[in-house]
Amino acid sequence: MIIIKICIFTLISKYNMKSSVFFSLFLSFSTIEYSQEISDPDEKKYLEDDRHKISLVGGISYINNSFGLFYEGETFRLKPNDSFYTEFFLRYRWVDASISFAPKFVRINNDDDTKGKTKYFNLGFAFFISPKLRQYVNFNQVKGLYLEDTKRFFETVLNDEFTQELSNDLMQFPDAKYQSFTGDTSYLLFGKKENYRTYTNMTYKPLKNDFVLLTGLVYQYNLMKDTNRARYQGLEINDTENGNSVTKDVRLTLRTGGGMQKIIGKNWYAIVEIYPQIHYGYLIDENYNEFNVGLNSYSRIGFDNGKWFFGGGAQLNWINSNNDNFYSTTNWLFRFGLGFRIKSPKFVDKQFDKIDQILK
Repeated sequence: MIIIKICIFTLISKYNMKSSVFFSLFLSFSTIEYSQEISDPDEKKYLEDDRHKISLVGGISYINNSFGLFYEGETFRLKPNDSFYTEFFLRYRWVDASISFAPKFVRINNDDDTKGKTKYFNLGFAFFISPKLRQYVNFNQVKGLYLEDTKRFFETVLNDEFTQELSNDLMQFPDAKYQSFTGDTSYLLFGKKENYRTYTNMTYKPLKNDFVLLTGLVYQYNLMKDTNRARYQGLEINDTENGNSVTKDVRLTLRTGGGMQKIIGKNWYAIVEIYPQIHYGYLIDENYNEFNVGLNSYSRIGFDNGKWFFGGGAQLNWINSNNDNFYSTTNWLFRFGLGFRIKSPKFVDKQFDKIDQILK
């Protein structure tokens, strides 16, 4: 019986785009003209009115995950099918909540008999616990994977014997689950939280040209579970002798950098952020660890007239690692969202007023 050890990493795109694009965008912001910033009295009035509104966003994101499988000194790819996810964001005062999943009625994620089916779920919360400190927590789960390099895997296992008749069918792991628990604590070295909120979520309306500096720590605990059952050409392969296999890893990322926000005309805006980072990962089951450097960057352009808004953005997370079994070297995410604001119920305002008094 084949015993498979799963070593986790996340790859959000196949394309190795150059990070210099983000640097160019970052530097070119200073040349954007025709800004129409809001005055200080109007800003104060808008922020007060915003305390009594709920922001809702519906959107879609593109993501392409892969997970590393290390066997006989080679790397193979375990992949889920899903690429497009539906997302919903809700923001009221200082609390942001997000949920995303792949609806069953959306037939654009390549679920079929060859690759199997994938289920995706993500839940996150963000809030400011002080004028300078922002906290983010997130849970992510991907269930149902297939082995992209199935033929090469069998050629490695069988030592090139009896492999001439192998087809291009894929081995499926229908029960396999990748679970990630993530926290992100950011501290504003320079800038106001009222302005920085627009960087982190499009539910906040950008009011002024802005520049922020911050430092933050991202911490993750990841698991790959239930990889004991596999399916190939209708044949079930079970590794019951070794129980339920679980691979665990811990990752820490320290990043420090800055972001720029530009108001374009009356209701348009653009945002670019760049954060150099130091990354540490520890693969618990293998007793393996690695330090590395990288870059996290994000850009977004959008429209917001105070009542409804929309925008699109791209995120790059790059780590200078050659060990594809542990984590990827380039991560990409693309997102588009459309939202609106409604007046919050009075009973909700009253409850949050009490909480605000306690937090002061």
